[in-house]
Amino acid sequence: MENTLNIELFTWFHAGAGNQPVLDSLSIIAAERTPYLLVVCMAVYWFTTNHNGKMVLLEGAAVVILGLLCNQFITVFYFHPRPYMMDLCKPLISHGPETSFPSDHATLLFGAALALAFRSGWRSKGAFLTIIALAGAWGRVYAGLHFPFDIMGSFAVALFSVGVMSCLRKPLTPLYAWGIQLIDRAEALVTRKIISYQSSQKKI
Repeated sequence: MENTLNIELFTWFHAGAGNQPVLDSLSIIAAERTPYLLVVCMAVYWFTTNHNGKMVLLEGAAVVILGLLCNQFITVFYFHPRPYMMDLCKPLISHGPETSFPSDHATLLFGAALALAFRSGWRSKGAFLTIIALAGAWGRVYAGLHFPFDIMGSFAVALFSVGVMSCLRKPLTPLYAWGIQLIDRAEALVTRKIISYQSSQKKI
């Protein structure tokens, strides 16, 4: 019953794929590029916030890491073929015969989005990342790489990871602070190198 519903939902989302140039292109962009867009957004947030904000962002990174580790654990015990492996479609993006459930891309996107969405002062940024996550999830399904249930599973994993890291926030705070210190030192070193290089170029 669940597998039948999963296939029916996939068929509905995937309808017209391969015959609609605009949607096909948009789905490929969404499926492949949204993780890069997420990284850019997180980098912008990092360089435009204070120490407390960086703590929130590092926790978001921890959520993503935990989510991806959970995915790896799940795949050890459960394998589900991707839609094209079941001859349900011809994917718009070439991909190997890997397990479909859950989606690493969706876990990455929803993990970061939910990590911010549940934090006071970050909800608008989390909402924006959620829109990106939904776009990426749609692209993965429309392009024939995942079933809708894969995305739902990824959302559940992301939500679980947010809950776990929220419970571990207090004991991990010193680790986050240490991480921020290291990154700030690296930023300062790179900045000095750039300034030194620019100064030497002006003298030539």
